[in-house]
Amino acid sequence: MELIELKNRIIEEFKGNENELSALLCILDEDSAVYPFNEYELFLTTLISQSQLTYEKYLEIRHEYINHNPNLWIFEISAPRGFGEKFAQTFVLNKSSRIIPASKSLDSNYKGQYDLWYNGIRIEVKASRAVDSDSDEPLYKKALSYRTKRPFLMNFQQLKPQCCDVFIWIAVYRDIISMWILNSKEVMSHPDYSSGQHRGNIGNEGQLHIKNTNIKTLDEFLLEDDDICTAIQNAYDRM
Repeated sequence: MELIELKNRIIEEFKGNENELSALLCILDEDSAVYPFNEYELFLTTLISQSQLTYEKYLEIRHEYINHNPNLWIFEISAPRGFGEKFAQTFVLNKSSRIIPASKSLDSNYKGQYDLWYNGIRIEVKASRAVDSDSDEPLYKKALSYRTKRPFLMNFQQLKPQCCDVFIWIAVYRDIISMWILNSKEVMSHPDYSSGQHRGNIGNEGQLHIKNTNIKTLDEFLLEDDDICTAIQNAYDRM
């Protein structure tokens, strides 16, 4: 349930006439809301105070919204390291005890150039959040659901295919989390892969923008079940 769907859901429960609704919506448009006193807080409290929405119905809408958006907290992670390491790597590690953090004891050449290790396979984890590419709002407000009709953007950046064997890309939507598992050669051969993300770093570090227009190109790499270890091994074997 995206924010516009929440707004429409609340409007459906409005018990007044169209003029009363229009007047309320004008108040919302003119209000200078700041977190946590945002437009939805004002919308709901005004409706309840005017007996246009019962408290029981408010709780029903609230429960429905929370259940349909279990990942919104991830969009509130602001620190890149908190999102990339604490969330993304932990998410993958929790999928199987056979996947472990990379270390020098496992690979004598290890210098922090990749993240995880499985059966001799060097794994780099990247994560991105699906957001409305036409919006300038904070991440948690422009977060999109898996079946969104809005144009979206997920950027997988600082990619170093020469430093790992397999990539795990985590796509975070407000309602689900999906993963693509592909090897380094498949990343470099993707038609939208751009090498040399930063000036003077040509060929060493790249990026790939995933949008609503090209997301289908990753369908063959989508993890369909929870057998992540088999998917990692299969990706490695394709090399």
